[in-house]
This record gives sequence, structure tokens and C-alpha cells, in this order.
Amino acid sequence: MDLWKKNNLDLYLIKKGYILNLILYIIYLVPFVSFHSVHSITLNISGAQQTKMPVTLFILDDNNKELAHIAEIITHDFTFTNQFSLTIRPLSASMTAKELHTAIKQLCPQGIPLALCINSGKNDTIVWKVYDTMQCTLLGGKAYKKRGPVLRAWAHTIADTIICLLTGNEGYFSSRIAYCKDSIDNRGKKKRHIYIADYDGSNAEKIVDSCSVTLAPRWNNATATPRLYFSEFTDTNLVLKSVSMNKNITLVSNLHGTTMLPTCSPDGKAITYCASHGTGNCQLYYQTKDSITCFTRNMGNNIAPIFIDNETLCFCSDAQIGSPQIYIGNLITGHVNRITKGGYCTSPSYCAKNKSIAYSMKVGGVMQISIYNCSTKQHKQITFDNTHKHEVSWSPDGTRLLYAQEAQGKSCLISHDLITTISTTITPKEEYCSYPHWSPRYSLFPVIV
Repeated sequence: MDLWKKNNLDLYLIKKGYILNLILYIIYLVPFVSFHSVHSITLNISGAQQTKMPVTLFILDDNNKELAHIAEIITHDFTFTNQFSLTIRPLSASMTAKELHTAIKQLCPQGIPLALCINSGKNDTIVWKVYDTMQCTLLGGKAYKKRGPVLRAWAHTIADTIICLLTGNEGYFSSRIAYCKDSIDNRGKKKRHIYIADYDGSNAEKIVDSCSVTLAPRWNNATATPRLYFSEFTDTNLVLKSVSMNKNITLVSNLHGTTMLPTCSPDGKAITYCASHGTGNCQLYYQTKDSITCFTRNMGNNIAPIFIDNETLCFCSDAQIGSPQIYIGNLITGHVNRITKGGYCTSPSYCAKNKSIAYSMKVGGVMQISIYNCSTKQHKQITFDNTHKHEVSWSPDGTRLLYAQEAQGKSCLISHDLITTISTTITPKEEYCSYPHWSPRYSLFPVIV
């Protein structure tokens, strides 16, 4: 069933200055790699043929279990991108710099253009360096200061920094996702709880364990401290709450009717959400610390508002043609522009990195994902199979889409890579997961404490 009907709402990469000889070497070595000067380095995908860039990861202490674990996580992160193939190779901590350089240069004849080295540094740091193997030239490196008690958070942050060096994309490994998961209690009653998990669906943690039904988690993107908004059914209304990583739940709004799907402005000074106030129709509200303003005043349902900038909203409404469409509206002037021209369109999600809006659109009776480029004003369909897709959300770097895929009474979460066009199922297909939302990269990795 479409999300609109469920609840009356529902109803880049080569950086400038990258070493030219490495580019020429890799083009020669790996003929299927294609370099795009605008914003990305991608692999040329032709049907099932894909080429991953080989990288050797040297652990410069073969007895260090912590480094070995970090290396495994970094390898998994890079493998998930479908663009790199990492091989771990432990080395002795007593190896000299000359011996290391020899080991790096020996990779070149083997067809391995890059070497990544990690070792423990001073003052509780992990040092990483990336070399091209032809000249043993240092491409970049950094000493990462360990933050927090979670080892995988260290590894994900390091992987993000390295992927940015190699591709220009900022990465998403140190972000997390939130979503709802359904279950049945001992009395046969349906429950819907909120979980958070790593970007690939691993390390799932239940953060809202209510006896009621909760839905539509949304990360607060405008704060340094991780926090989630969500809505919860009561006997009389649908209230808006927020929860911190220590499971401290705060009531945000207890209006009569339905209140849900909040989003924060980029400057953190306002939120917008949809609410019915018990009138039967949902309108959009813009709230600051001083005032609450109704942005839409029509006879339709207006839902899923998101900020494009501090003055501009994107949202979904069925007020104009009776079928939900995607709109962009200016909070100052009140001007509203419809960007979809018919059909059935829901669940917009905006990405500031590429100035694009992803949304669900019914095509041939199936909900598919499309992207609208705000600069070119062009639409592009992304998915094409016969399963319904809902509630799309962008990765922090704008290279992936997360959405719920519904089929045969089940719903799993899909992570779709826009660079390689590969889709990965990240939650079990036998479960029912919905309302996914991707977090930003917070200064501290979001874990439940």
C-alpha cells in the first residue's frame, strides 16, 4: 500500500592537483576506469562488466589486533562502494622505511596502482598514508585522533577521509540510518519500533521501544549532537517527539490531529512539519522559537516538507490536481511552483551536494524513484523493476539513495549507488522495514548510550 494512503498523509571526483602520472598510469593499467573532470571518478559500467580499482592495505604492525580490526572495517567500507578491491597485508612493525618503499613499488608490476598504509601513532592516533605504487609517491595522509569508545567509528571516519582523497566525494561510512521495523507481540498485536543502524544496515539498535506505534524518524540535520524526531500514535492523535542517543524522549508537539515529518532549516533556526490540527487536511507549518506560521492554506493534504535552503521548501501536495505532486515554495514570498507534471509523486528528499530532489513516482502502476536536478530542471528515472519504492533519502555525500522496497507483503531497505547503479539490500527481506532516513556525518558517531 502506498505511504500516502497509510496514515492519511503518507496521506567528483578527481580533486584538482591530483597527480597526473597516477591518472595516466591507472588509465593504462585499468582500461575500464573512466575519469570525469566535472565531479566524479567512476568505473565504466557496461552491463555486468565492472572493474574495481585494486588497493593493497598494509598494516604496519602484524601483531596489533586493533589495527587488524580497523583494516577489516576499512576494507568492508571500500568494498561496499563497488569501486575498489582491497587486499590486507600485515607487515612487521620493525620494517624500515626503505623496506616499506620496496614493498610498495613491488605492487606496480602486479597491477595494483595504490597502497594504503596504517599504523598506530603518538597521542592515541592512527596514522594512514596513501601511495601510488609506480613512483612510491605519497598522495596524502593524516593522523586520526581517536574519538569516542567505538572502534568502528574510528575506522569509518578514516575510510571517509581516504575515499575523499581518492574520489573527491566526502563519504558516508561514518553516518548512520534510522528506520521503522514492524513486529508482532505475544498477543498478536502489531508493533512498529524505531531503529538506527550503520550505513549498510549492520549493528542495528532499537532506540524507541514504545508500546504504541511509532513512525517516520527524521535525523536533526542542523545540530552537532545526534537526535531523531519521530511521531507516535496515541488514543486521540499523532504526537511529535524527539529522542537523543541516550534514549531520552522529549515531547515536541501534542496538537490535536496529526503532526509528523519535521525537518530543520540549514541554519538550525526553524523547523517545518505537517499537521492536520484535527481539521482532516494536512497543512505545512513553519516554526521558529518566536512563532508558528501556516505556510499552506488549501483543501488538500500537504506533507513531507524539506528545506532546500533557509527560505525555500520542497513538499508534496494533492491540492492542485487531486493527485500528490512535488512542489517548491518560497517562505518569504509565498510563491509555489509545481515541478512534477502529473502522475502520482510523493516523498521528496533534497540533497544540497548535488542540488537534486529524489522522489517516488508511480510509473505503470509501480512506485519508482526519480531525481529532479534543480539546476537543469530535468527529471531522470532511477529504478525500473516491478517493486514499489517509498521514502527515499540521500546519503550525506549525495552518491547513494536509501529507500524502502515493498513486495509480497514485506518491505526491506535498499541502498542504491548512483555511481555504479548497483542496488544493495541492507535489511532482511523477511522483515518489514519502512521510513528510512540517512543521517548527516555528526561530529560524534551516533550510538546508543
